[in-house]
Order: sequence, then structure tokens, then C-alpha cells
Amino acid sequence: MSVPAELHGGEAARGDGLSAPPRLVDCDVHNEGTPATFAPYLPQRWRSHVEAYGLRSREELDSYPALRTPSRRADAHPPGGGPPGSDPEFSRRQLLDEFGIDIGVLTCLQGQAVHVGYNQPAELSAALARATNDWVLDAWFGSDPRWRSAIHARVEEPRAAVAEIERCAAASDRFVQIAVAPRTERPLGHPKYWDLFEAAARLDLPISLHPAGMGGHAGHATGVPSSFFELHAGLHFSIFSAISSLIFEGVFDRWPTLRIVVIELGWAWVAPWAWRLDACQRVLGSEVSLQRKPSEYIADHFWFTTQPMEAPEDPRWFNAVYEQFESVGLAGHLMFSTDYPHWDFDSPLSAVPNSLPEETRSAIFGGNAAALYGLGAP
Repeated sequence: MSVPAELHGGEAARGDGLSAPPRLVDCDVHNEGTPATFAPYLPQRWRSHVEAYGLRSREELDSYPALRTPSRRADAHPPGGGPPGSDPEFSRRQLLDEFGIDIGVLTCLQGQAVHVGYNQPAELSAALARATNDWVLDAWFGSDPRWRSAIHARVEEPRAAVAEIERCAAASDRFVQIAVAPRTERPLGHPKYWDLFEAAARLDLPISLHPAGMGGHAGHATGVPSSFFELHAGLHFSIFSAISSLIFEGVFDRWPTLRIVVIELGWAWVAPWAWRLDACQRVLGSEVSLQRKPSEYIADHFWFTTQPMEAPEDPRWFNAVYEQFESVGLAGHLMFSTDYPHWDFDSPLSAVPNSLPEETRSAIFGGNAAALYGLGAP
């Protein structure tokens, strides 16, 4: 496996991703700070609160094994100290420069998970979301023009979330999507979240769904698992509920331009899930009012990232799996990601099989993301 040769050198090597469509886009990069990182961006009231009482979250239950807490590469610790993903310059050198990546799209898991809180004051969660975004604006966007980011907001308080989303969208067009954890307090299509969808559609910002932020729930479909193996293998269960809820609650009929990016949850399961939803509609469709088949909503409104890349036991099966994905209308909807700096990082040198047509591989590496996010010159 390899990156197409044309991804190296020329415009891509300059790394600004602006004068031409980028050829290598990493759609899942994680940045992370410490309480001291975010403290300068918090009002004094909440800075004192965090110093005295700390933050309350279940995320520590799902961030093991302890040897790599929280699930990071051992070599990703910055030489100056701090957790992996805390130093923009080190991340730039280890990821963007080493692999010639034109654009890296950030999701701060603290901003998506720990900072949203499920048992802390809502005002504190809103302040932490704002601090996360201000840190990105200051430290990350200020360090390299190749960084893009999700907007982090207190999703369970939709009005506050909309205000923060609007603020960030006005501050920088390098915020390219809105981070939402699929384990919300209510099924994601519930009217509680409609203000969020209206804002996303109005501002032309995709919503990204990434596993994290348990909303006070266990991180697995049936409770807290007894092994990391079980947790890791089952993270994608939550997305089944999110997709079906969005479709059957009529979200896409109300906001036909809304786009959803499913990150780090796989993609080989999508075609069978689309078939299952279509079959349910054939026998139970009178219960809900939809304008189209569920598979058609998936084809028009959902994008998926590669990591963790599906790896059939026999590599010859990969193309058949990918063709099945395309068969439900998702050609052009798979985008490359590394999941840096996690332990299961996917290198662009080996992640996408050479057995795929070169045109398809190039689209996965950069073209599909450029089209979705409007990156580079037309």
C-alpha cells in the first residue's frame, strides 16, 4: 500500500491547501490540553471553580489501558511535556510535515466529551466549550495554516450551543464542522436538537459524529464492558441509533442540505444497515412520514472516514466490500483519516489498499474531503 505518487511534491508539499484543492486531507486529528491549557480562556469564576473542584466526567472509564492513557501513541508525547496532541508545533512536525498532509481537521476530545459534562453546571460546560474553541483559534490556527477544526459546543443545551457555533463561524472559516458525540441524552433526531440542525444547515457546516462524550451513559450498548477489547470493538453501536433517529424523525426532510460526517466508527457496515432500514420502512413505513427511502437519505447526507480502516482477513475481499459501500450511493463519501495521536493510528502510507483504482484512492485521500469542506480553489 502507498500514497499515490502525485500526493508528494508540488502544491501538496507547500502545505497551505489553499491555492489548489488539497490532495491529502486528514479528517480526524485530536488535540488535547490540560486544565492549565484552558484556564487562561475561562472567566475567573469558572477558573476558580475548576481549580477547587475539578471536572466531572465518565470519560476516564473509557480511556484505558492505563499504559497508554488515554489511548495515545507512546511516541506522541511532546518533548517539552504535556499530553499527546497538546503541542501544535510537535503535532505539525510529527503528522503534517512527516506525511505531507495538506489539511488536518482537529477534534478536541476534551471539548467534545469531558468539557460538555453531564454532572457539572451547564454554564461551566458552556464556558469550557468556548475556552476550547478560543484555544484552537489562538494556539492551533495561529501556528500553521493547514489546521482546520470542529466547533465544540454544549450540545445538550442547544440554544447555548447555537450561540457558540455562530460565534466561531463568524470568527474563522477554518472551523469546518460541528462536533457532536452520538451518545446524546435523547436520540439524536429528537426535536430537542432541532435548533442545532437549523444552525448547521444555515451556516453550511457539517455535523461530525465521533465516539466520545457518553452523556452520563455507559460507553457501550449494554453497559460498561469488562475489557478494552470489548469497548473498542463496540464503539460503533451508538451510530446505528443516531442514523435511524435522524432519518425517522424527519430531520433531513426539514433540512435537506444538512450533512453528517461519521468519524472513527467504520464504514463497511453502512450498506447492510441501509438495506435493513429500507426493509423496516417497507413493513413499518406507515408509522412515520418520510419522503424517500432511508438508503437515499444515507447516500445524500452522510460521509464516513477511513480509520479504523476495514481489514478483511483476505485482502482480496476489500474491493468487494468497498464496491458494496458504493452500491448504496456513497461513491465520493469516504474520506481519509489517521486518528492521530491514538495508538491505532492509520498511516497514509499503508491505510488505503493499492487494489482500489487510482482515481478512487486519490478521491479518498483528499478529493472527497475537499468537496465536502470546500477546501482549496474550485
